[in-house]
Amino acid sequence: MTTKCCELLAKNKLNITFIESASAGYLAYRFSLSPFSGDILNGGLVCYDLKIKEKILKISPKLIKIHTAESIEITEELVKKSKNIFKSDIYVGCTGLLKRGGSETPEKPVGTFFYSILYKNKIYSYRCLCKGKKKDKLNILIQYICKSLIKIVKSK
Repeated sequence: MTTKCCELLAKNKLNITFIESASAGYLAYRFSLSPFSGDILNGGLVCYDLKIKEKILKISPKLIKIHTAESIEITEELVKKSKNIFKSDIYVGCTGLLKRGGSETPEKPVGTFFYSILYKNKIYSYRCLCKGKKKDKLNILIQYICKSLIKIVKSK
């Protein structure tokens, strides 16, 4: 699915930037393995620690406190604020709970991820639940993101 997604982005001459919290660079890494990586991948930022979200991306600590670092609201902020740092056609932001801790609740268990895609000044936001070991969760997550990217790019 990653190769198909990367090929579609290359065919449409689109480049992509990743702003990653829970995935800690894994998404950008997986896209870097594609034969199309040189055409599409701009890079990204790993903002695993709150200080990066607050100091580099300028996300309000108050907003984080209200919604938690692992939320759709903060994920949308990741892509909005990344436009101040990177120039890309597509921005993908990701937060979530890869392991125990953080803002885990019965309604938001480990394996819950939020991702937002900013394309043509529109934000598309998603929530998904990924099961398995850490790497399994990340591999499921990237499948969700690639499917969403393909759908969005094809619809425009």
